[in-house]
Formats: sequence, structure tokens, C-alpha cells
Amino acid sequence: MKGWPGTGDLVDDFYTVWSDQIRYVGVGAMVVGGVYTLWSMRKTIAEGLIKSFKSSKNGNDEVLRTEKDLPLDKVMMFCGVLIVLTFLFYWYATGNLVMALAGALFLAVVSFFFAAVAGYIAGVVGSSNSPVSGMTIATLLFTIGLVWVVGGLIMKMSQTDMMIATMFIAAIVATSAAIAGDVMQDLKTGHMVGATPWRQQTAEIIGVVVGALVIGPVLSILHKAFQISKTACERTNLGLAEVDQYDCKDALFAPQAELIGAIVDGAFGGSLNLQMVALGAIIAWILIKLKMPVMSVAIGIYLPLALSVPIMAGGIIAHVLLAGARFRIDGTLQGEPSKAAKVAIQEVQDRGVLIGAGFIAGESLMGVLLAVFIVADINPADWIGGTLGNMLSLVFFGWFVAVFISLSARSLPAKGNLLNDSMEVLSDAAVRLKSVLTPPKK
Repeated sequence: MKGWPGTGDLVDDFYTVWSDQIRYVGVGAMVVGGVYTLWSMRKTIAEGLIKSFKSSKNGNDEVLRTEKDLPLDKVMMFCGVLIVLTFLFYWYATGNLVMALAGALFLAVVSFFFAAVAGYIAGVVGSSNSPVSGMTIATLLFTIGLVWVVGGLIMKMSQTDMMIATMFIAAIVATSAAIAGDVMQDLKTGHMVGATPWRQQTAEIIGVVVGALVIGPVLSILHKAFQISKTACERTNLGLAEVDQYDCKDALFAPQAELIGAIVDGAFGGSLNLQMVALGAIIAWILIKLKMPVMSVAIGIYLPLALSVPIMAGGIIAHVLLAGARFRIDGTLQGEPSKAAKVAIQEVQDRGVLIGAGFIAGESLMGVLLAVFIVADINPADWIGGTLGNMLSLVFFGWFVAVFISLSARSLPAKGNLLNDSMEVLSDAAVRLKSVLTPPKK
């Protein structure tokens, strides 16, 4: 097959094809899907902004506690200050006044766009699976066009300077998208438990400031200890004596960073995979015409199977549990669910969301703990005599899913059993799928 890597390792070959080709299709689909999402949300966004400005002018005395946000006029003023500071930073970093001004204005517009899209995606798949790197790549494409026109055609900047300017602009936009998804997830969780939004938002600001101060030293320590990405490791070794060189096999895995670097280098070097990006844009346009969920499909194309498969499995489990709750109450899945069935479904869903949020928080804390082990040069695998291996890891994952199902299923009505529910739901799904795929009779 023409273009197949042929390294001898089938898994590595599939990953290479996905990384070099298919992923760009997802990027193109996300660019079009993101624009379409923002356009379809234009009225909602406008109404929300108008409502926020009115509440800022009239005060929050007549607003429910769970609806009180930080005053939007103050937020907009602070955003203006940030744009000015960003302009000064760009000017200092690039030494080009026009490029700095264009970059700051571009930042103000595009940051709003991707923050809105990231917030929307957080409601679809949550912030943990939000494809921030995909939005970063989309940002890179827009930024590359801006820098190429302003920096290359107008200001005649060198290729290296244009690459640096691109990374500076895209980094801030990508950070704003990441923070937007995280904040939206926090506010969504707060809304479920009756939190006060303005207090949450104040805590988010403190968290962002603290994180900005902490992440730099942490990344510096990790890079000095092990090197972040194999490419950076190999370049570092070029300036070191053979005795002091790093073992690049132990370099930290950073596929997003490698991909972003390749895009910037390829764009200004003439090797960007525009064909796959254009193919993704065409697929997104077709999905929009068919009135299908374009962003969900785009995310599925972009995310690797290691993430897509668990998301799909979770969706199937949630569908079985929710439909099973209805089946136990109504005895059928046809027609509109009864009031009692809706209550049962909501109880199962609420328990599943809370359990899932706990798993996400626990995973995050474990990630921090593992980072501490890395910095301290401690290998937990030595404590148990090695790693679990693929088979034991699969068994552990099955146990993990079983725990989630058992805890969520405790909200199901008492009568019936989970196995019968699953069979009825799957049977109903098969019948519905067959009716959808069967062409209508003439």
C-alpha cells in the first residue's frame, strides 16, 4: 500500500498514519465545526453578553445567588488591560511594533472564539477529554496566515522570527482555550451542587495565577531531569559531551508538542499537510448539511483510539443504565417516558456524573503524585517488581468499569436486574438501528 510506513510494527504503523494524516483531517473538521458552532450560538452568546452587562449595571441584588457572576464590565476592563500587556510583551519579544499590534488584536478576537468553543466542548465531553491540542493546531493555522501576511509580506521578517512570533501568539490563545474548558467544567459542577458562580470565578482567577507561577519551575525541573520530548533531547545532546548526554529513550512523551513544532516548521518550510486539513473541512461541511453533530465527529477523528474507545464505551454504559432505569419503570422503551421514569433516569445520571467527577479528580491527583516521583527520580514500578503489563492492565480497566457500573446502578429501581435491562436496551437499539439503515420502500 503506497504511503504505508512499513516499520514492521503494526501498532506503530497505524499510529504514524493517524499522527501524520488522519489527525489533520480532524483538525480541518474542527476548524469548520468550531466556526459553525460559534455561528449557531451567536444569538445565545449575544443574549448572554447583553444580560451580563445589564446585571452589571443594575447590580446583583435582584439576581439569585446561584446566578451571580463577576461584574462583566469589570471583566472586560481587565481583559483590555491584558491585551495591552500582551501587546507590550509581543513588542519586547519580537522587536516589531506592527507585528505586536496585529498579534494583540488577533489574540483578542481568536481567544474569544476558541474560549467559546472550548466551553461548548466541555459540556459535550468534559474538560479532561477536551481536544485543546486540536484547537491549538487550528489556532496555529490562523496564526500562520496572519504572521505570513503581516510579518512575511509586509514586514519582511525572517523565517525564524516568524516562527517565534507564531508560537508566541498561538500559545496564549491555546492557554485561554484550555482555561475556558476547565472553568466551564468547574462552573457546570458548581451549578449541580448549588455553588455561587462569582465565588467560583474568583477562585479560578487565583488558581490561574498560582498555576502560572508554579508550572514554569516544574516544567524546567522535568526538562532538566529527563528532557521533554525526544526531539528536544537529541538537540540538547548536540551541545553536551558524550559522558553528560541524556538517554533519549527516557525522554518524556510529548506528542502534542512534537506535532505543533512540526506544523510551524512545516508551514514556513512548505511541508504542511493542507490536503488532509482541506479533506476534514469538506467532511465537516457535509456533516453540517446532513444536520449531524459535526464537533462530535471531528473530535472522534482527532482524538487517538486510546481516548475515543473509552469515551464510546462510557457512552454505551451510560445509555444502558439510563434506558434500563426507564425500562424498569415503564416496561418499554417506546414512546415518551413517564414522570417516574424521568426521575429514575435523573437519579442514575446524577450519580454517574458525580462518580465520574471523582474518578477524574483522583486521576489528576495521581498525575501530580507521579510527577513528584519523576522529579525525585523514584520509580514505583520497582516496588512491585515491574509494570502490570498489557493483560493485567486490561483486567484492571475491566475492574474499574465494573466498579463504576455497580456504583451507578445502585440508583436503579429495585425491581428487575442489570443483565435483563442490558439485553432489552441492546435489543431495542438493534431494532432502531436496523430501521434507520433500511431504505424506505417505494
